[in-house]
Amino acid sequence: MADLLQKYRLLKGLCTGDRARTGPFYVTLDVTRRCNLRCLGCRFHSENARAPAAGDQGVRDLPFEVAEGLLSDLQALDTRTLFLMGEGEPFLHPRIFDIIRLAGKCGMRTTITTNGTLIDNEKARKIIDSGLDEMHVSLWTNSLEGYEKQYPGTDPVNFERVLEGVRVLSSLKAGDPTRPPYIVLTNPLNRLNHRGVDDMAELAKRTGFDAISYTPFKTNRGELNEYALSPREQADLCNHMIGLRKQIRAQSLGENIGRLLARYRFNAATSRDPCYICWYHSRIKVDGNVFSCGRSEVALGNLNKDRFPEIWNGEAYRMERRRMLSPKGFAYRTRICDCEHCSYVQDNMAIHRRIKYLLPLFPRFRS
Repeated sequence: MADLLQKYRLLKGLCTGDRARTGPFYVTLDVTRRCNLRCLGCRFHSENARAPAAGDQGVRDLPFEVAEGLLSDLQALDTRTLFLMGEGEPFLHPRIFDIIRLAGKCGMRTTITTNGTLIDNEKARKIIDSGLDEMHVSLWTNSLEGYEKQYPGTDPVNFERVLEGVRVLSSLKAGDPTRPPYIVLTNPLNRLNHRGVDDMAELAKRTGFDAISYTPFKTNRGELNEYALSPREQADLCNHMIGLRKQIRAQSLGENIGRLLARYRFNAATSRDPCYICWYHSRIKVDGNVFSCGRSEVALGNLNKDRFPEIWNGEAYRMERRRMLSPKGFAYRTRICDCEHCSYVQDNMAIHRRIKYLLPLFPRFRS
């Protein structure tokens, strides 16, 4: 996630106040609100979603000029990792490859999350030429029948289109398996597909993926509860995944099962450990609003008004750091953020292990 100097500066900031002494280790940048699918579990475009996402809905694509200024600022802050995703499909952004190339020039390892439906021969070559480091292809099913259930109202031909796009991209890397991008099959798990995890791993291997990543289904504060796994189903799945990990590794596939298990085991309703997200991450929306994470409801600034360094150590961000680390931080976090199956639980645990014995020494953490 970061080198030793960055980690030292992060801990120094934590111990000496609310001002970060290093830039965010990684930034998640939303590039578009437009999408060509209606995934069943999507909180932005699913037919089951009750309300549109917060923010200025009139801004459909992140302006390239905003991205340009942001990436320059992140380079100065020594941010090393960039995740490109969004409330929509990133490859619909008209200048997505310019953004990817610019991020590379700014020294960032760049990962994009896509539904994979737009990857044809031409786009596959552009992906290779752009220098993209990693590509996550989100796929909710391993069969045509499952596709029709998970993507209601969508042409099921997209299922094979996704796989063919990955095959083309993989073939362009033939002879040099280390050539980027590293291609990851991302499988969100819900009640309709959680019994197919073995088949998804086999699909990843025969299609040409380099790794498989499983992610817990999030209910969006109960909005999509009907598709969530029961506690018993979650426990059974976790037990199964421990054995599956050995099979995946035997096929020379990468996997994230350790992270998956940590997210399932994290109980947002009872965990009283502080959240350190404000010290190492930012989520930036299409309209320029800056959040500590994608599930927070509190905007800490806007890139159309201020440059990122001013926001990163501005009063709103510093106040958020104080609130998250105070004894009342749990109640505050529960109110403003949907922490179900937190994506950052391992990062938070790693920081907490190093600083938990120091927290009582600082008055601001006791009031």
